[in-house]
Amino acid sequence: MSVNGQASAAVPQRGSKWAWLQVVGLGFLMIGGIQTILANSGNFFVPVCEELGFATPDYAWWITCYAFGMAFSQLYVGKLWLKLNTPFMLTGSFLVCIGALALMGTYTELWQWYASGVVIGLTGGFFFMVSAPILVTNWFAKRAGFALGVVTIISAIGTAILSPVQAAVIAAFGWRAAYGIVALISCALVLPWTIFVLRYQPSDRGCKPVGWTEAMGTITAGDEEARGTTLKGGVLSVPFACIFLGAGLCALFGGYQNLWSTAAVSWGYDVQFGSYMISATALFGVCAPLIGLMIDKLGAYPSTFVVLVGQMVSGVCLVLFHGNPIAVLVFVFFFADQMTIVGTLVPLLVRLTFGARNYTKLLSFVQIGIGLIGGFSAPIVSSFFAAYGNFEASLWFGVGLAAACFVLFGIARLTKDRLSFESDDADGEREALAGGEV
Repeated sequence: MSVNGQASAAVPQRGSKWAWLQVVGLGFLMIGGIQTILANSGNFFVPVCEELGFATPDYAWWITCYAFGMAFSQLYVGKLWLKLNTPFMLTGSFLVCIGALALMGTYTELWQWYASGVVIGLTGGFFFMVSAPILVTNWFAKRAGFALGVVTIISAIGTAILSPVQAAVIAAFGWRAAYGIVALISCALVLPWTIFVLRYQPSDRGCKPVGWTEAMGTITAGDEEARGTTLKGGVLSVPFACIFLGAGLCALFGGYQNLWSTAAVSWGYDVQFGSYMISATALFGVCAPLIGLMIDKLGAYPSTFVVLVGQMVSGVCLVLFHGNPIAVLVFVFFFADQMTIVGTLVPLLVRLTFGARNYTKLLSFVQIGIGLIGGFSAPIVSSFFAAYGNFEASLWFGVGLAAACFVLFGIARLTKDRLSFESDDADGEREALAGGEV
């Protein structure tokens, strides 16, 4: 079968150089894409709202508009990933997306931010959350968890560096000019990779997936010869419902990273300290390779449970010790690691549970839940702050979220073995993705 305009027939093995270049390129795509546009957007909240007189919850709705746009885009993204040329698709969608961000520097009305949010969602839906898991699991038959972890650590380090840089640019040039400067930096980080490096599958570069054996069969997502559930069988299942809802609830943690500057000010710190909190959250990605190794060893489900328990514990500790700046940075590091779950663990849960045959479509459908539910992240988190007058209420909500996600993913784990793959010999890929969890 031809996938993404390329034949998926067997080709000579030429090593893993190109596979690891995909990993590096995806890390830079995340830095200049979702991390710059969304994760570090908290740096703009205070200066924009103070100058234009916006209420923080009202301004935060542009992120909800993004999420709705992203959710809608997933109705067609999964199909278009199989049809469009990858460099063209990634480059074009990125340019439109980053252009919508740059235009924010000219805005004066809230509706304009909302409009940009929709555009960012419709175009960012092609690469924000789906590009890394699709490409990595196409290029890595084994060690996919570790590879995704490397993507995340590259993204995390870059984001941690850029967050205080963005805050300094805003302070030096004003938030209006800063939007344009940030957009230019993102273009420099992303375009060389999307144009010259990133490709859909190993056969595009004349090689096979890392760790691939003939017993695994075809592992390219969307290939009709790949193993996996039917689309209908996957969507109309208990595991899908649980992963769909659990992923959406996990996406609500993104609201905390957007509002760390608000939390910092409410606890008696300044906005610059808030940017350090954003960096601390992003720096959790330095643990991503370790989490990737844990995924490869224990499996995606046990690793998810470990991370969720860590979120619950760190959330309680933030409530108790937010008066200590060192403690704040330490526990923020572990608390709002939304990207670890939504960006790494959930895609591997989907691949492990449903297989490769309809992976792009099923992953896109899960992204709809992330968009529709996670789209309310900033307004929901800020609403607890507004209602109770302190950020501790928002943190208790986060602890409850982690507990609910633990239960949902636990149900998915218990019921996933009832699914049947269209190929009877599906154990090869399932075992590779499950790690120790067979």
